[in-house]
Amino acid sequence: MSPKWNRILTGILAALFVVAGLVIGATDSWGNLWCGSFIRAGALLGAFWIGMPTKGRAAAWANFSPTWILAGALGLVLFMRVVQRPQVLIPLISTAAVLIWVWPWLTGSGRPRR
Repeated sequence: MSPKWNRILTGILAALFVVAGLVIGATDSWGNLWCGSFIRAGALLGAFWIGMPTKGRAAAWANFSPTWILAGALGLVLFMRVVQRPQVLIPLISTAAVLIWVWPWLTGSGRPRR
């Protein structure tokens, strides 16, 4: 099976799963186990469909460096930590603001042009 067909089938399955979940939720109950399962599976397949390669471009993850992947994982862990303890946001936002303000001078790009 060609990669083109894999992409098409993934998109079709994603749409069918989301529609099936919505139909189950509308006809039975939004708290139904199958409703949530179908919608989550459709969302996951939809994400895979977006990331799959096409004829004109490589896969979405082909140009990611390991540094960005690590930064994303750390960001996710940090987000989960903040959800449990929102008071952590105060020093994080303060530190980020100072770094954004100081970074141009640290890298040398903040010097005025002549």
